[in-house]
Amino acid sequence: MDIPSFLNNTNPYFQKLKSSDKAKFHDRVEKFIDRKSITGRQNFLVTQEVRVTLAAAAVQLTLGLDTWDLDYFSQILIYPSEYQNPQTRQMHKGETNMGGFMCFSWIDFLRGNKTPDDKINLGLHEFGHALRFSGMQGHEPDYFFDNYFKRWLACASREYTKMRKGYASILRKYGAVNINEFFSVVVETFFENPQEFKTNLPELYHHTSILLNQTTAIDGSIVLNCRESLMKLNISKDIKENRALLKYVLPNSGAIYAALLFVIFGCFSLLGDGYKHPPAYILFILAGLCWLHLERKYTRVYFKGKNLIIEKGFFLTKNPHSKTLPISQLISFYANYYELDNTPKIEGCNIVFYYEGDFYEENLYFELSQPHFDQLCDALIANYVHVHIVR
Repeated sequence: MDIPSFLNNTNPYFQKLKSSDKAKFHDRVEKFIDRKSITGRQNFLVTQEVRVTLAAAAVQLTLGLDTWDLDYFSQILIYPSEYQNPQTRQMHKGETNMGGFMCFSWIDFLRGNKTPDDKINLGLHEFGHALRFSGMQGHEPDYFFDNYFKRWLACASREYTKMRKGYASILRKYGAVNINEFFSVVVETFFENPQEFKTNLPELYHHTSILLNQTTAIDGSIVLNCRESLMKLNISKDIKENRALLKYVLPNSGAIYAALLFVIFGCFSLLGDGYKHPPAYILFILAGLCWLHLERKYTRVYFKGKNLIIEKGFFLTKNPHSKTLPISQLISFYANYYELDNTPKIEGCNIVFYYEGDFYEENLYFELSQPHFDQLCDALIANYVHVHIVR
């Protein structure tokens, strides 16, 4: 079977790819077929055309990802039409089972492909579940997808909450069932009606494009490997500069006490003829190493406009390792909240951010009043940063 010709004649998504991406798509389709056990049920005959059509849906969803084969779901069962689940006794068109297998009604799978712009696509919907669940079962997820999903969720929760309350949306009502169904419904709309999605829910479309590392251009062509350029657009809202409000403190670390003790013992070792011998100087060197370790852990951050400024170092190494990031690259903000003498206090937090192709986490040690903390959280939430308060 000539797979590229078959895809070019039957798959609208494949037709919109440039030549190099078509080659990548073809290669992944063949690998997907080799790695999965695709079996017919109720006398359904699994042909090569069936295998390619099935694999194409999975590859379409994951073409922009590095880890793409949904390896936890190794078995795929295909029924000729709707089937009854033997456990629940309910009728299904498709299923992504935590036991590591997937099921499809083939007539409904083809119906989803037949009308490419109705925002109903069984294959994309179920493979969306598989992509989301694959990393939840201990198998290796896509690194970027797994780390960025919290930022996507912070954006998606707004539309999801509206749908749960009964408000109209361009997304199918089925997305309001739970957040997992919402993600799969978003996937269907993202591929089947991208222009409507982009026009009506631009922020969610933007974050979905980053998450999947692909987007649809104005001319309808598919653009892969777009996440870096999209993140640099920095479509964030300004955050009022808060540098003067954050009262930073040194982390309560054993390195502080160790450095002080080494200095004290070093000074005592200098008494008499001690300055002529190595022990005192070794103690001072050890004190310096402990202090440098402390400085390496000391981090300050503040917001300025649409940027996040991260400064490392306390005194000796202050500023040389500073970096400025667009707020669009801040993923999560975790803060420690407690009450002292019935007074709410926020002391310390950590942030997760994306920088030059990788994700990083920094621990921060500061005190901030409740009103200013609330303002900061509101500003971060408005920018779709994942905010989590630990009480």
